[in-house]
Amino acid sequence: MTLAVATGAIAFATKVQAADATAFSITIRNVSGAITLALPDGKATSAPIAPGLYAVVRGDAKLFTPNEAAGHSLESLAEDGDAAALLAAIKYIDGVVTADMFAPGLPLTVKAQPGDRFVFASMFVQSNDKFVATDSNGIDLFEGQDSIAGDLTSKVVLWDAGTEKDEAPGAGPNQAPRQAGPNTGPDERGVVRAADDGFTYPAISDVIQLTVLPRGVKSKSGS
Repeated sequence: MTLAVATGAIAFATKVQAADATAFSITIRNVSGAITLALPDGKATSAPIAPGLYAVVRGDAKLFTPNEAAGHSLESLAEDGDAAALLAAIKYIDGVVTADMFAPGLPLTVKAQPGDRFVFASMFVQSNDKFVATDSNGIDLFEGQDSIAGDLTSKVVLWDAGTEKDEAPGAGPNQAPRQAGPNTGPDERGVVRAADDGFTYPAISDVIQLTVLPRGVKSKSGS
């Protein structure tokens, strides 16, 4: 096992020989504090993520495609934190091995084989249409025949669904904590892309922590 220091956490990597199917314990945590997100008025607030969805995929299966318009199901997740429609949509896509909802901080268990990838998506709550997710291809759960393990937060990206016009994070009246109801902000009619709207967002490692551990491997970071 090798140890390496990563931003905000101790990252470690180890290899465990894969059998026909390896069970992984995966935890997606909200690690933001009360002053994680700086506000336009000089104050600060938390930057939580919403309950979201995860999947193990193989082949060409994806949750979304960058530089293309988001569908209504991804829009619901990114704008309102509602993952139900996206979960229903992906369950029957060819190459989706398993898919379900997750609650931040609660470990989930998946089984995977070499070639399988892990994907997830969750709303960045203090926004109009931002979400945290792996890249569109997901995270390879194996290197060759060996399962991966460790703190994989560095592989998480803040995405913009391109479905609603952006406001300052934590302050916009059309953002979920302050809006009158779901799907009420003005449309943007953009495409899915990495967040680049000119506003300042916290570092991913100040918002979320992703740990992936094959069963039988103990975390060195308290996870």
